[in-house]
Amino acid sequence: MAAGAKPPILVCGGGSIGRRHIGNLLQLGAPVIGWRARAEKTEEMARDFGIPTLLDLDEAIEAASAVVVATATDRHMEPALKALQAGKPVFLEKPVSHSRKGIADLAALAEGKVVEVGCQLRAHPSLTVLRSRLADGVRIAGYRLVMGQRLDAWRPDSDYRQGYSADATRGGGALFDLVHQIDLALWLFGPVRQVAAMLDRRGDLAITGDDFSSLMLRHADGTVGQIQLDMISPAYRGAAEVVTLADVFDWSLATGTLARRRGEETEIVARVPDGFQRNDLFLAHMRHFLGRLDDPSLLALCPLPDGIAALDILLAARKSHAEERFVTLESKE
Repeated sequence: MAAGAKPPILVCGGGSIGRRHIGNLLQLGAPVIGWRARAEKTEEMARDFGIPTLLDLDEAIEAASAVVVATATDRHMEPALKALQAGKPVFLEKPVSHSRKGIADLAALAEGKVVEVGCQLRAHPSLTVLRSRLADGVRIAGYRLVMGQRLDAWRPDSDYRQGYSADATRGGGALFDLVHQIDLALWLFGPVRQVAAMLDRRGDLAITGDDFSSLMLRHADGTVGQIQLDMISPAYRGAAEVVTLADVFDWSLATGTLARRRGEETEIVARVPDGFQRNDLFLAHMRHFLGRLDDPSLLALCPLPDGIAALDILLAARKSHAEERFVTLESKE
């Protein structure tokens, strides 16, 4: 390392999200090193991005100023725990894990450290406007959140059947992989107290996870919402509908707009800038994380306790489906 140069950011994992983070970090001017568990994959990462890559995780963490954990969901815990034990800031991809194993240790080690969970929809310009419109005592009647796309269209450059997204035991399936909508429910409407879910396989894809899942969440303030997640939609879906006593708000990920409806009136109250792309959300979140490395007093865009709360909802949804009943979450208050 050159004298005065910043230590690099370590990216663990070289799948689609790991590669996105590497590209974005380089675009943001950050030095990057990579780690993968297999030698041939490490060489591939080095060749594709021209960055130093390591096979030894401990060595890679020691060399880094911060760690991005972008491995398969069921492999998050080892690099995340080791990074925090070494005192390194961590950007942890969503969902934080596929189970509760190691979560208590993760939370304890994260105390007082810079940690972000990769839920980049919180950086969407129109959703930040929606959140501000729902503040200050607005009475919410209910909401509906949806997200979905065929998995083979979502992963066109690889065999989707071989990836973790297809396997529920590894943190795949629509419920876990599309946790963004559950995170939005927490961000917009607060803590969740009850969960009901039906996790179905309705499509023709050869996967072991759920491909079309429906949830009902009751929040601590009594608000009830519905979430629909799928991996079989023939067209990309990403939307929110929030019903308040005064207005109906409609958000579209496809158009980037937030509309307000009242009676016959419809008003576009927010839209993304011209030229806005999906990757701008990832860039914005990573830029915020890098800013926190320079100023740790900055608040997390998505803090670890929210990521753990989302995991608890995921696990409760599985339990609800298996036992065919509402599941009540333990109050953290």
